[in-house]
Amino acid sequence: MDAKDLQKWQREKAKELFDYSHTLLEAAKKLSDHHMAEIEWGMKNALDSAKSAAKNDLAKLKDLQEEAAKEAAKRAAAYQKKVKSVLKDLGEGAADETEKHLEKVRSSLVSWLEDAENKLPAHADKLSKVVHEMSTTGQNMFKEGRRIVNQVAETAEKNIDDMVKKTSGSKKKGE
Repeated sequence: MDAKDLQKWQREKAKELFDYSHTLLEAAKKLSDHHMAEIEWGMKNALDSAKSAAKNDLAKLKDLQEEAAKEAAKRAAAYQKKVKSVLKDLGEGAADETEKHLEKVRSSLVSWLEDAENKLPAHADKLSKVVHEMSTTGQNMFKEGRRIVNQVAETAEKNIDDMVKKTSGSKKKGE
């Protein structure tokens, strides 16, 4: 790798790191916006509860607490979905970048082997085919692994949602 290629590679890496840091900053911003909304909601709820307690209006205080508990459950579910979305976007981006780099490595390896075929004696073509098949298989395994991980995550989320629905359904029946 000569100096120009090295500089080009370093510029590409710096740009990728900058883009990824920008992506992480955006994710942090989305989550912090939600946290601020939660803090504001919590302050409003605490203020309403304090006013009711100061007036000795226990019935209203009980109603406020029940309403706050229901609202907190809804907000927690919304937050869970938002976090999952942000993390999924980050994971997809990282997997895409990894796949891109694996393709570059595979392509470099194939180029090197094609160049080496001309210099190596007989049977070099067989070695080249083996390495090419191995790199293709590795790339396919990465894609399949990525598909399986996404499928498992979706199944786990569905199971959690089902469990939450069952739990909230049984609480309503018990009340």
